Amino acid sequence: MTNRSQIVITKVKNKTVLVSMHNDKLYDVRVENEEKTFGNVGDIFVGKVQNVVENIHAAFVEFEKNKVGFLPLSECQGKTVKAGDEFVVQIKQAAVKTKQPVLTIFPEIAGRFAVVSTKSKTKGVSKKITEEEKKELYKILEDFCEDPYGVILRTSAKAASEEEIRKECTGLLKQMHELMDYSEYKTRFSCLYREASFYLKYIRSLELSNFERIVTDLQSVYEELYPIYEDKVELYSDETYSLDKLLGISTKLEKACEKKVWLKSGGNLVIEPTEALTVIDVNTGKAVDGRRNKETTFYKINCEAAIEAARQIRLRNLSGIILIDFIDMKEREHVEQLMQLLREKLLEDKVKTVLVDITKLGLVEITRMKKNPPLREVLS
Repeated sequence: MTNRSQIVITKVKNKTVLVSMHNDKLYDVRVENEEKTFGNVGDIFVGKVQNVVENIHAAFVEFEKNKVGFLPLSECQGKTVKAGDEFVVQIKQAAVKTKQPVLTIFPEIAGRFAVVSTKSKTKGVSKKITEEEKKELYKILEDFCEDPYGVILRTSAKAASEEEIRKECTGLLKQMHELMDYSEYKTRFSCLYREASFYLKYIRSLELSNFERIVTDLQSVYEELYPIYEDKVELYSDETYSLDKLLGISTKLEKACEKKVWLKSGGNLVIEPTEALTVIDVNTGKAVDGRRNKETTFYKINCEAAIEAARQIRLRNLSGIILIDFIDMKEREHVEQLMQLLREKLLEDKVKTVLVDITKLGLVEITRMKKNPPLREVLS
């Protein structure tokens, strides 16, 4: 049952949790924001500018009563923003620790196959779709070329019918036009749009052909997802073992918050998050005992560490600057092959992650976009 790619939605310590699993390993984790102190990413409001701080090139916008977000002026594309202004804002990034959520003045609404954006008129297709497949999808987008809002077809669109895509694009554009027109008559702090449940939002962003099933033991989740994804969704109803116990999700999540991660080779990773950055140290551990060719051994350990580090970055939802201290290798070819492997694994991450370079001290520098709080925070 566990040796498959699947999405699991269940309760862990009274919190609704979604995990993506492959061969019994966790990759992505999403946890319900029960407190909703600052609303959810994707929610749209009529906000009011409290003040503009020029030295940090940002404005602070109250979007709900006593709830303030951070609006980078770079997000405004040259639009003048001043205290007292009222306009539509959307939560772009979640609040992290003491930092307010990040806002944008260009809301977007995502569906299963498409995203409609007010930022530009661009009509485009996901970069993950092949050039041959893009040709057919661009023909569909020609019907919407006169609309002032942008439409981007997601990766999942390549598995959809032409009728499904047209219907969703038409519906999303209509919804966005009504929302923006409606906003002119609403008072400040009005909520114009609530984002879909966190698990539906995540599933919409996937190429579901890569997953065998979506399984849940929560009746309400099943009833929400089945009309959309039908036979892909399964309701687990064994009263003897919950999904959490059956798949060991709680145990796996606890391990994901530990400092040390063991590798099959006997080596290990030590993951140290700090306020400014996260450091991942690769150690040989017991992997070199009795080995003669240390260069080959170091290369194999580093490759295993690169695969696991990429998974841990996703699993723990690490963001900002990440430094990996691999075991030193002498052969340049080994270093280049290691970087290529790490780059490929980082590309599997749904959150934008960039392998920047190797510093003069031999540290591999990575940056990852901040979208959600780290796992250790949401589980605490």
